[in-house]
Amino acid sequence: MTSSPISNENIKVGYISETEGYIKDKTVAEANSYEALNPETVFVFVNGDGKVKYLDIDGVNKLTPTDLLRADPCDVGPQPCPPPTLKFFGGGGIGAEANPVVDSQGNLLAADVVNGGFGYKTPPFVTVVDPCKNGNGAVLKTEIRNGAVVRVIVNETGTGYLPPKATSPQYPAILQISEVRVNNPGINYDPSVDQIVIEPANGTQLSYTTAPFGKVSGVSVLRGGNFTELPSIRMKTRTGVNASFTPVFDVIRDPVPVEPVATDIVQVFDLVGLNVNGYVGGKAYYGNVYFVNGVKLAGTSAQSGTNIRVFETRAASISGESVPVARTVRNEEDIQTPTVTTQTITAEPEVVEPSTFTTTPLPTVTSDPTPAPTVDPTPSPSPSPAPYTPPDTGGGGGGYGY
Repeated sequence: MTSSPISNENIKVGYISETEGYIKDKTVAEANSYEALNPETVFVFVNGDGKVKYLDIDGVNKLTPTDLLRADPCDVGPQPCPPPTLKFFGGGGIGAEANPVVDSQGNLLAADVVNGGFGYKTPPFVTVVDPCKNGNGAVLKTEIRNGAVVRVIVNETGTGYLPPKATSPQYPAILQISEVRVNNPGINYDPSVDQIVIEPANGTQLSYTTAPFGKVSGVSVLRGGNFTELPSIRMKTRTGVNASFTPVFDVIRDPVPVEPVATDIVQVFDLVGLNVNGYVGGKAYYGNVYFVNGVKLAGTSAQSGTNIRVFETRAASISGESVPVARTVRNEEDIQTPTVTTQTITAEPEVVEPSTFTTTPLPTVTSDPTPAPTVDPTPSPSPSPAPYTPPDTGGGGGGYGY
């Protein structure tokens, strides 16, 4: 079978229609016709590396067949087995990306949502793709807010997944237990006698409530500890049976301002590729930022963020001051969760086409699909507001690279 040569006719883009939802596979000419009737349309383009780009019509017209090719040539030789990847599909939106967090025992503990995407009407499915078929059994589901994925819940961690190699791109993070979900309520438990136990505790304190017949109805996290391995949660009882639980972790890319000990740190394989949003204390900062009177700070908002100053240059961050405050607190309002989950797959999932769509605020676009980064050689204590920040993922903080 011969493949057709790459030409301008192969360039396809999509856009958001208020009446028809997400429309894709339109040619450049069709995009220009639509723009003439709908000025300032945001177009969606997926490049050769599978990355989603948001463009205005000038950016669409600058696309060339080169944008359909991979940035790096394919290496056809034997390749070492990588950690698993996460793929999102369905839900009526596009653009969600997350990095899996795998412990040294091969358990998939959590997923760090790097890009929430936009336009999701319902929580999308997420599947675990393991090219070498080392791991299996992970079951995940998503939560959305305002059309963006804000959280990925690991209901089943699976086993056998590969953690990142020491030489692979990765970033430090801490996993803080934020929730314990009841998989099976069991029966015949007595809160006045029976205890819920987590091992290792790592400072975690839990309590639970029961429904009629001694069924566990809920678990409260009174104090959340930091984990690098999957803990065991069980009931210490002589009468109750069958209760089972799943711990849920928040991925905190930035362990500052609460300094963890070295053993609290996990290394996350950076499959998606984080963007450096500035510098703190001489180190690259990858997390969310917000602005107060033109000053860039670490976090998502003045209410839930920090007072940690983020500088534009490494030199300025070394000479600047940082004020430590409390961690980011995740807002639980308007979070939607799906009713079904998906299991690990060993091949690329078939994308489910959405039949309905709701519009959400669109990201800021650029006219150049691959703009060259600019570096400010002069420290700037009061940087100008940054361009579009991806939708709120609901996670906390950011991370440091070296």
